Amino acid sequence: MICIHCGLENEPDSMFCSDCGTQIKEKHVKIRKPTLLLVIAIVTSILAIGGIGFGLSIALHPPEKIVKVETIIQKEHVPVVKEKSEEAAQSVVKKEEKDKTQIIKDSQSRVYTIFTDSGFGSGFLFEEKGTVITNAHVVAGFTEVVLRNVNGQQTTGRVIGISDQYDVALIQVDDYAGMQPLELELSETAIGTEVIALGSPQGLENSASIGYLTGLDRSFESDFQYENVYQIDAQISPGSSGGPLLDAETGKVIGINSAILIADQSIGFSIPMYTMDSLLRSWSTSPMDATEVASVFSFYDDVAYDPDSYYKDNEEGDTFYFEETGLSDFIIYFRDTYEAALLYEDYYYIEDMILYDSPVYWEMTDYFDEIAGQGFFFDFISNEVTDVVIESDYAVVSTFEVFDFMDASGGWYSYERYKDYFIVIDEDGYYRITNINIY
Repeated sequence: MICIHCGLENEPDSMFCSDCGTQIKEKHVKIRKPTLLLVIAIVTSILAIGGIGFGLSIALHPPEKIVKVETIIQKEHVPVVKEKSEEAAQSVVKKEEKDKTQIIKDSQSRVYTIFTDSGFGSGFLFEEKGTVITNAHVVAGFTEVVLRNVNGQQTTGRVIGISDQYDVALIQVDDYAGMQPLELELSETAIGTEVIALGSPQGLENSASIGYLTGLDRSFESDFQYENVYQIDAQISPGSSGGPLLDAETGKVIGINSAILIADQSIGFSIPMYTMDSLLRSWSTSPMDATEVASVFSFYDDVAYDPDSYYKDNEEGDTFYFEETGLSDFIIYFRDTYEAALLYEDYYYIEDMILYDSPVYWEMTDYFDEIAGQGFFFDFISNEVTDVVIESDYAVVSTFEVFDFMDASGGWYSYERYKDYFIVIDEDGYYRITNINIY
């Protein structure tokens, strides 16, 4: 090879010029192409190293994006579950409300308001033959009554069974024959059961109130003997008497609403159906006649001739008589009704037992106006008839009463009083009070 520096021709394989020593040929190193196996090995090593590093990185420092994704999923998922739960709960509530609404609607068509000349109460269909249950104190002294249904249609019924010991009575209403009666529960109901009370409290016909059965086996005596009755907190008041108490789940009649606790109006009492069923069915099988019914409570049926009684003739020529037992019963009934009138501050309860335009009529009117809204409370402990005197045109019934009184400031006082009730017979033959003397 020729040296490009001095021009000397050298041997073909010479690396350097033999004259001047200049490099005349470059050294070439042969580079081999990598084999396929080598490429796979290198790539695998890189991935393995990278994978180990990435795994350690994940373990030591979890990527923020993964955490955020999980959080978002939870936030989106939880409300969906919650909404479904709320919808399910609302569905259950609506179902329960619908069931109660249906029970009330189905029952109201067989619950009635019962009217007499002295007041009103409630009752419900007992048998398909048209018998209606109510309280004895609702129809006491009457053999025929008027009933009104939920549609405002009125009809008459006759009392075929009544007790002066237990506060129950049975009425036969021919117009209701063939109707399906309310279903009865003839075993004791458990305490805590949700209940529905139906009736016409304060004249609000076909009302319903919901509460619970809060006590069992309550026993006390009033004008009637109440044994093993239910205590309830469903709201009832005068006018509810005789209405049914229903199991809010089954719709069956478990009791007959009958009384409230004077000291706490939120506590009511209902006579269990299972305790009165046999007595009511005995009247249905063997009805009492009008004379038998009238003899149980006589203070509105004093027309029988008594040679030792004084009498009064009216303009039509009818003759009415004073009768000692009837006068006593009338005053006892008046005092019981007067207690309710004071409780509800409503003169209406006793107005028809007082002779219109008499001195006591206007005195009572003024008195009820004065006590209205004052917060007074009367708790009558006892009332006893001590004497009955019959004169030619009036009678005097004397009583001894004991009661507690709470004034507007909350102070309690006890009173014992003697009273004389002056009574006349009006032109229609009813006893009416004309004056009251207090000692």
